[in-house]
Amino acid sequence: MGAIAALLLMPWTANASEHWETLLDQVVGEAVAQGQIPGAVVLIGQRDRIVVRKAYGVRALTPAPSPMTPETIFDVASLTKVVATAPAIMLLVEQGKLDLDAPLGRYLPELRRSPAGRVTSRQLLTHTSGLPIAPPSSLFRDGRADLRALARLSLETAPGERFAYSDTGFILLGELIRRLAGSPMDHFVSDRLYRPLGMRDTQFRPSHDLRVRIAPTILGNGHLLRGEVQDQNAALLGGVAGHAGLFSTADDLALFTRMVLNEGRVGSQQLFRAATIRTMLAGHPDRAGSVVRGLGWDRRSPFSVPFLIGFPDGVGHTGFTGTSLWLDPATESYVILLTNRVPEGQWSVRFLRAQTSALAPLLIGQGADLPNAKRASETDGQATPVLTGLDVLVYTGFESLRGKRVGLVTNRAAVDRFGREAREILAQAPNLALAAIFSPEHGLGADLHGRIGHSVDPATGVPVWSLYGNERRPTSEMLSGIDVLVVDLPQVGVRYYTYLTTLGYILEAAAQSKIPVVVLDRPNPVNGTTVEGPLLDPDLTSFTGYHPLPLRYGMTIGELARLFNAERAIGADLQVLQVQGWRREVWHDETGLPWVNPSPNIRSLTGALLYAGVGLLESTNLSVGRGTDRPFELLGAPWIDPVLLAKELALLDLPGVRFIPWRFIPSEDKYAGEVCGGVWVIVTDRDALRPVTLGLETAATLTRLYPGVYRIGELQLMLGNRDAMRAIMAGRRGPEILQAQQPALEAFLQRRALYLLY
Repeated sequence: MGAIAALLLMPWTANASEHWETLLDQVVGEAVAQGQIPGAVVLIGQRDRIVVRKAYGVRALTPAPSPMTPETIFDVASLTKVVATAPAIMLLVEQGKLDLDAPLGRYLPELRRSPAGRVTSRQLLTHTSGLPIAPPSSLFRDGRADLRALARLSLETAPGERFAYSDTGFILLGELIRRLAGSPMDHFVSDRLYRPLGMRDTQFRPSHDLRVRIAPTILGNGHLLRGEVQDQNAALLGGVAGHAGLFSTADDLALFTRMVLNEGRVGSQQLFRAATIRTMLAGHPDRAGSVVRGLGWDRRSPFSVPFLIGFPDGVGHTGFTGTSLWLDPATESYVILLTNRVPEGQWSVRFLRAQTSALAPLLIGQGADLPNAKRASETDGQATPVLTGLDVLVYTGFESLRGKRVGLVTNRAAVDRFGREAREILAQAPNLALAAIFSPEHGLGADLHGRIGHSVDPATGVPVWSLYGNERRPTSEMLSGIDVLVVDLPQVGVRYYTYLTTLGYILEAAAQSKIPVVVLDRPNPVNGTTVEGPLLDPDLTSFTGYHPLPLRYGMTIGELARLFNAERAIGADLQVLQVQGWRREVWHDETGLPWVNPSPNIRSLTGALLYAGVGLLESTNLSVGRGTDRPFELLGAPWIDPVLLAKELALLDLPGVRFIPWRFIPSEDKYAGEVCGGVWVIVTDRDALRPVTLGLETAATLTRLYPGVYRIGELQLMLGNRDAMRAIMAGRRGPEILQAQQPALEAFLQRRALYLLY
């Protein structure tokens, strides 16, 4: 985990593809380091563009380690089904030699009077034939499939009724190809497919001169195989079979994949009719509708789960030796992962398949702009430097505080445009006296947890009154001798951030003591326009919910002070020193202002944005990444299957976000020291993302996937809305829940407009 943790702390660069490629290196490198695989080759592309072509680890461990190279040849196992058998069948269909819906008995006389003779080629290709999953030993005779033995078998289900992945069916297809093509299957596909495509290293029974480049596999008895097929049923058929036996490279498979994506065309050659390719890739659901297969290809089945994360509408196939090929016709993109995983590693290659699938669209560049990538030099038209209220106070010579004894409510994240802290600036300011400092949750340094006692600021010598200890409100003793309270508090734009309650309590205490309040305003870091989420029920106020606001309210701290003061009839003598040069749609990284973590677990603008949704979930039995390097960007628990969760969230097609299956070990908070399965939430379009919807949809998904395990009851502590909570418990989707809250939200927007300053 250490290497990935270091990567996650890397500063964002302007080149998104370099960042995601580095992450891919870490993901595959860690799989090698942990012994899941000796090595791998990854090839990712779109149309004729190769985006990634890399080798990792070693090709062979014995008799001496040899490095993996991109040219390594692999036993691709069941990729044979889609790279050899299925296309060979479709070539025979194009030649008029085969009707996909005709009974096999028409072509194979041995089967005419048998149950297998009623099966069609289409049913064999979609694994709905009813034939046994594993071929019986009696099927193999003298290196051929003995169809008389197959004729004696009973079907396990009626043809076309149910999906059951069957090597037996593809062995039968291999024999059908041999009969109808009039030549061995390996000769037929080589002549009609591999040579025209330039697939020079793709062979059954690879020639001796290729063996030095072959990644070996291992039989269960430890016998090393190099150039011999690992599947023993294929070996009994002489190494040429419809279900396994093909050897190939990532480069050759990419040539084949690009031909498929180009609907059968290679340069000036049309190897297949376009309609044939479309037919082969089209979905064929079984009668239950739970599994969807193409002709040979997988679309939706238990095997496709890892790939649906990055390619929800894609097709592909996997191989037992650790190989996979997945493509997305809509975007003309693909990912090829070849590993020499035999026998199966501790976590299996399923996790690595899921991670590479999730990263592939990001590497290709499909909606994958880096979050936090904008800088002051690229401010999207933000021509005027943004000045905080603190900057304005300095530039006006502290005029509004002249001759006053000041109490400052702040923490170290309250800095001016040069990074100087508010407490230091006011301590050195002329014509005023900094008499006391008040700190919110997490203390003056914004880096502590739990209750905090009073102290003295070592930098200024000023007493620091904690408002997150025995007292949450300023007492008369704390306010003694203070002429004015100055509030300079950072915020993250989320209702349950406790600094908002501290702001409200300051206003109340100031009103009671008749002390004026000056709020030094700051931009809302996650923009001041987006408003979303249910409003807090008025009777559910708490220290994490001071006022009936939506979860994301789109206001500055000064605007909130105006709203609190008016709507709660506090009556404080309030002045807001306004921000200069800021527009409401601008995000923090577009202001040119420095970022300082406002609290220990808000460590980036992305984390602040996700806090509005993922932060909701920390009241349930989830880790939301506290105690990791990416709080609120990671979520999980020991009982979560990360591949399954990532797949289910990906299929929701939420705008502006992608999910990478992840494992992490929190050092604190929930599940400290335990391996948690979950997801890394990747923001790809922050303007499109609605984090509250993300949070609600994640809660609903976990409730469905883990009934009785995922405990959602405490979610109301953060959600703060009974109607929304009842809707979640009833299984409603996030958009539906928020739509029901829309009238209340519209009413809030009308009230909010009265207090906006910008």
